[in-house]
Amino acid sequence: MTKVKSKEAPVRSAERRATPRRTQLSNHRAEFKFRGVPAYQLKVRDLSEKGAGVVVKVGSNFLTLIEVGQELSMKLLPPVDATSPAGNYLSRVQHVSELASGRFKGHLVVGLAMLKKLGTY
Repeated sequence: MTKVKSKEAPVRSAERRATPRRTQLSNHRAEFKFRGVPAYQLKVRDLSEKGAGVVVKVGSNFLTLIEVGQELSMKLLPPVDATSPAGNYLSRVQHVSELASGRFKGHLVVGLAMLKKLGTY
């Protein structure tokens, strides 16, 4: 007698963000500057008033410059017609996670908490 495995749908983890994020963004960028290396402009995958997720290729030198818990200066660059957050922010790296599906499958997303707005540009 063979056992038949149940085909239950995977359980989704509960959303833990305090503010919902928009994931259908176009042309939003986050710019990071480090001493001795060119500036990095990365695609913003999701965004809220308190945080952002930026897409990074596996193997990017950017990943060697950051670590979880590190605070960074981030310039958020929205498209001309956007009403979303923009300007310079003090941000903290919250996580680095692999994207398992979608347009950027196989890339990483760096989750950033936007701690404080430092000004406009």
